[in-house]
Amino acid sequence: MTTSELTQSDENEPLQSTAAQLLALIESTIELGVLVHDNQGTHQSHAALTHRTNQIISQLSGLTHSPFTQQFPVPVDVISYIEDGRNPDIYTREFVEVTAKSNARLKGKMLGFEKLCDVLGSKLVEEFPHLEEAVKNVKERTSLNHENLS
Repeated sequence: MTTSELTQSDENEPLQSTAAQLLALIESTIELGVLVHDNQGTHQSHAALTHRTNQIISQLSGLTHSPFTQQFPVPVDVISYIEDGRNPDIYTREFVEVTAKSNARLKGKMLGFEKLCDVLGSKLVEEFPHLEEAVKNVKERTSLNHENLS
């Protein structure tokens, strides 16, 4: 499949539509900046600023309701990072680091509970030998799959 076929496919239509909306929004924002810079304080310049501002608002509204942004919403935290002048890649890196720490903590808890189960089960069987089958049954039903923890 060629690049032109990929860009023409129906699967990419929402992405292409969103990209076109973003380009139009960027162009409108640039035009608004020019209007603000060249503002003469007249009624006509005020009307032009109002019109362009309303146009940007409607473009933003259309962008938030596009199929692509509905399917792949941007987290509010990322938008806050951008508004604060920070790189959204920093958000991604911090999110991955926090998630990795949380996963490591949960893995430690799960392994700790498994060890507790083993020790408790062996002590129960030691004190109450007639419960050996019940303890084995509980261990089998509640054992962790070590391959998924790595």
